[in-house]
Amino acid sequence: MKYLFILALFFSINSLAQVRLPTNDAGLVQYQELVRVPDSKRTARQIMEQTRLWANKYYPLANEAEQQFDQEHSILFVRTFYQIDKQSVRYTLTIETKFGRYRATITDLIVEENGRTQPIRAASSTAEDMAMPADSIAKNEKLIEQIVATQANLYRQIDKSCRDTLASLKQALTDDN
Repeated sequence: MKYLFILALFFSINSLAQVRLPTNDAGLVQYQELVRVPDSKRTARQIMEQTRLWANKYYPLANEAEQQFDQEHSILFVRTFYQIDKQSVRYTLTIETKFGRYRATITDLIVEENGRTQPIRAASSTAEDMAMPADSIAKNEKLIEQIVATQANLYRQIDKSCRDTLASLKQALTDDN
């Protein structure tokens, strides 16, 4: 019984833990990966051709992703979204290719729900963060804890989705073809 209580306490604390996302030097949320492809003699153009094939498979619906290709600089911009529960998380994926390598960057993360938009911050809110601006009527601790837990869960799902996207791209460009 004592161990069950300790385990329950651990999971309740973990569920309310603040979720931190990776950031750039300016403190904005950014996922970035620089990858050297196994065939170091592959040109930027060849890597970009594979990248565009991956993007067309990964984002199969035309209305799902807006793609822009800068041929001169070998950069692909993809503006799209993840559907997480009833929310859309919009983001920009930028893929820059060079001789034998590429850099993929996910930025501009914004959550949309019921016509409201809100940028994704570097860390999810804590109960203390939420309680400060609330007036005495809105300081319902259980409600605040529920909102904090929901936001932390959303941030965990965003983190997983971003990492899965980068892993999918990496697999497509580094697997032996």
